[in-house]
Amino acid sequence: MSLNALVRWLKPRETVFFDLLDASAANLLDAARAFDHGIKNGHAGKWDDFRRSIKEIEHKGDAITHEILDQLDKTFVTPIEREDILALAHALDDVVDCMDAAAERLVLYKIDPILPMAKQLSGLLVDGAEEMVPLINSLRTMSDVKAIRKRIRTVTGLENQSDAILHAALADLFENPTDPIYVIKWKEIFSLLEEATDRVELVAKVVGSTVMRNA
Repeated sequence: MSLNALVRWLKPRETVFFDLLDASAANLLDAARAFDHGIKNGHAGKWDDFRRSIKEIEHKGDAITHEILDQLDKTFVTPIEREDILALAHALDDVVDCMDAAAERLVLYKIDPILPMAKQLSGLLVDGAEEMVPLINSLRTMSDVKAIRKRIRTVTGLENQSDAILHAALADLFENPTDPIYVIKWKEIFSLLEEATDRVELVAKVVGSTVMRNA
């Protein structure tokens, strides 16, 4: 048995942090699916309902993050490093915050219709969020490092696709800018969606570094 494995075996079999991180990943997936459904099926008259649904999910994510912080305050020995738990909690929460901010802009700016590239970015967010659930769950045992690394590479590929779509979207916006306000609005929304995929990749990287230290 390796030293890391022995240390992990000696640590208390606390599942609360894994349970909470799993809940945060599931909440992220709920947010991504709700956001994606909203912008692909909604219209200007329903943006307020869309905004409300995303905000409710964002509040739920905040509550999970606060519970993780509370548990850290009263737990002396954690199953993985405290810094990793903190980084994962904040990174997962940040993804939902980006989607919440994008939803807020859609309502504030009365956006309609939705540009196709925004729908593409939203779809990539769903794909990334779907990878988060098994990735976070894998921290419980870290038993299949090969599968974990494969998922991390998948997430990195999704982020690269998101970058490419963002660059193409911005180039399209600035090619024939007839309305500068319209350009500014969409540039901000595109940037928030791309930032969300960046945060998804950050979660994957933290999982990867955690596994390297503990597997």
